[in-house]
Amino acid sequence: MKKKLLILSIVSAAMLSLVACGKKEEPVTEAPTTEATTTEEATTEDSHVGEEYNELTGEWSKEYKPHRPVAIMINNLKEALPSSCTKNADIIYECMVEGGITRIMPIFSEYSDLEKLGSVRSARHYYINIANEYDAIYVHYGQSKPAKKMLEKGAIDNINGMTYDAGFYRDNARVAPHNAYTTGERIVQGIADMGYNDQYKDTHEKVLSFNEEDTDLESTQDANTVHVNFSSYSQPYFIYNAETKLYDRYEYGAPQVDNMADENDNILNFKNIIVQQSAYECINPKNDLQELTQVGEGTGYYITNGKAIPIKWSKSSKKSKTKYTTEDGQELLLNPGKTWISIIGNAEGCGVVFE
Repeated sequence: MKKKLLILSIVSAAMLSLVACGKKEEPVTEAPTTEATTTEEATTEDSHVGEEYNELTGEWSKEYKPHRPVAIMINNLKEALPSSCTKNADIIYECMVEGGITRIMPIFSEYSDLEKLGSVRSARHYYINIANEYDAIYVHYGQSKPAKKMLEKGAIDNINGMTYDAGFYRDNARVAPHNAYTTGERIVQGIADMGYNDQYKDTHEKVLSFNEEDTDLESTQDANTVHVNFSSYSQPYFIYNAETKLYDRYEYGAPQVDNMADENDNILNFKNIIVQQSAYECINPKNDLQELTQVGEGTGYYITNGKAIPIKWSKSSKKSKTKYTTEDGQELLLNPGKTWISIIGNAEGCGVVFE
C-alpha cells in the first residue's frame, strides 16, 4: 500500500511539474511580440511630440489644432478663372454639373486667415454628401432644387449667400454671377452667428488614410501626364514635376493658378490624385441637372510620384464615408500632402489617359 502511494505521489509530482512548465512557456513566447508592438507605437508617438495630426493631409504640425474644416463651392468656368485662395486647400473635389462643366469644392483645415476666397457658386446635392463625409461646414451661394430640399431638412451646417448676406461680398471687377467672394474672417463670423460647433463630433471618423512617410508605388504604369476627361468641354490634366514631386494642375490648356498666391508659386499642385469612376444621370432635361451615383462600388486610380495603380471605392449609404482600397482589398494609403479627387462618369469620352 505504501509502495502504491509512493508511486502515485511520484506520478502526481511529475504531472504538476509538466503543467507548471507549460504555464511558464506561454509568456516567454508572447512577451517579445507585445514589447515590440509597444516600442513601435511609442517610437511613432515620440517622433511627433507636441504636434497635432491633420487628417486631411496626413501631416503633423505644431501649429495645427484639430477642428472641423470648411468645404466651399468654387466656380470652375473658363471665364471665372483664376480663382482665389484655392491653393490653400488641403483637398479639392471636382465633379460634373450641368452642360458638361465641372465645379470644384476645396476643403480647408485652416481658413481663418484667407483674404479672398472665390468665386463662390451654388450648391449641388451630391457635394453636400461629400462635405458631410468630412464633417465640414459647407459654404455656398445659392443652390439647386435638390440641394435646397436637403438644406431645408438640415442635412448639413451651411453658410449660404442667399440667406446670410454678411458672409459674402461682390467684386465689381467681375461680372455676376462670377463675382461673389468671401473671406476667412467672414466664415468664422458666420459659424459663430449660426451657432455651429467648430469642433469634431465624438463619432467623427477620417475619410483618407496616409503613409507615415513618402512612399513610391510599386507599379509599371507611368503617370507623368494624367488626362482626366469629364466631357468634351472639361478635359483638365496634371503634369508631374519630378523636382517638387507634385502634380501641377492644368485647365483649358493652361496652368490653373491662384491669383492670391505668390506669382512664383501660384499653380495649384498636389501630392496625390484620386480618379473615381462613377455614373452621372440627367434628372432634369430642362437645365441638364445631374445626379451622381455615390452609393455602391466602383473602380478608379490612385496617382502619386509619377506612377498610378488601379483602386476600388465603395460607399454603403449617402451618410456613410467613401472607402478606398487597392485591387486586392487592402486599405489605400496616400502619401502625406494635398489631394485632388476627380469623380468622372462612364459615358463615352469619359476616362483617364496616362502619358
